[in-house]
Amino acid sequence: MPNLAASPVAPAKTTLEQSVIASGPAGLSIERRPLAACAAIEAEWRDLAGRAIEPNPFFEPDFALPAAQHLVDFRDAPVLLLWDGPAASRRLLGLVPARLRHRLLGHDELIGWSNPRLRIATPLIDADEAVRVIAALLHAPGRWGLANTQNLQLNRLDLDGPLLRNILHMAEHTGHAAAIEPLPALPAIATAPDLAGLRQGLSRQGKLSFAESGSRQELRDMVELHLALEASGSLARAGVAALQDTRESAFLRAMTRNLARSHRCRVGLLSLDDKPVAGAILIGKVPRLWLYSGVEDERFASFAPLAQLLSWLGRASRRREIVGGVPATTPLRLGDVRLSVTARAARRAPLLSRRRAAAA
Repeated sequence: MPNLAASPVAPAKTTLEQSVIASGPAGLSIERRPLAACAAIEAEWRDLAGRAIEPNPFFEPDFALPAAQHLVDFRDAPVLLLWDGPAASRRLLGLVPARLRHRLLGHDELIGWSNPRLRIATPLIDADEAVRVIAALLHAPGRWGLANTQNLQLNRLDLDGPLLRNILHMAEHTGHAAAIEPLPALPAIATAPDLAGLRQGLSRQGKLSFAESGSRQELRDMVELHLALEASGSLARAGVAALQDTRESAFLRAMTRNLARSHRCRVGLLSLDDKPVAGAILIGKVPRLWLYSGVEDERFASFAPLAQLLSWLGRASRRREIVGGVPATTPLRLGDVRLSVTARAARRAPLLSRRRAAAA
């Protein structure tokens, strides 16, 4: 359990890294914990995930807690928790993995945390309180004794999602300058692969079969086959296959088991004569699933076995959208957004804070 502060620390000695809890604008309290310590609020965390303006399985407990347990770069990742109400009946309105970047010149900046394992890094924010939470984030650093910090950057957001619309609305209201930087798009494919023709070509090499995990036991078995297939190719030769890293493989096994309990993980395999030639681990819940890991037997790469598998998995349910970065997946526009303090925002901040305090 984190060591909650019993009373506010003097502003001159307070920083975001040193503090644990403080009052925020609009009646919200802002708490900082390492990701691993958020296990103590798992029930509140799960409840928030169900109310989030945009679902994000990568910031839910079933993914994040195994990551904090097994992966070094997740363990001490700082998380801001935004609470509403008195301590005895408080409600979690926001879970935002974020860190503070100090600047020698200009304003400091609160930056949403990201990692290559996260396909999207949208924080979990209550759908009905999104504007209120965003306002609190913009002024959170000042509440930690850094009155000149009003910049906010969130990474890997859905550029067509409702959270970004709320952020831009708040920027217009407060006078912050908003900058959006789309992530580089994948090169366009001039001609879509003829998967039907490629499937016929692959079928001449042996008997083809597709499978998707149903029970949790099937998922565990198929995860092991997926790992073994990955460890048979170029990733293993480079020494970066998951099976070559005990922490990575332990995380993947625990994460997939946890997500499977709530039907948020599926594994697909394409086999040739009962030997896997492509595997895919999907995370999320219908209608949107994320391709977390995709592998294929390089000996049959010319037949695009992974694309064939993903196409089959997508057709298995008409309501299913698979988001990835490979053929046969749905493209998604992702990008970073940054709100920067301006002279107008600096003038408006005290008035806005007073109005929020009066409304609380």
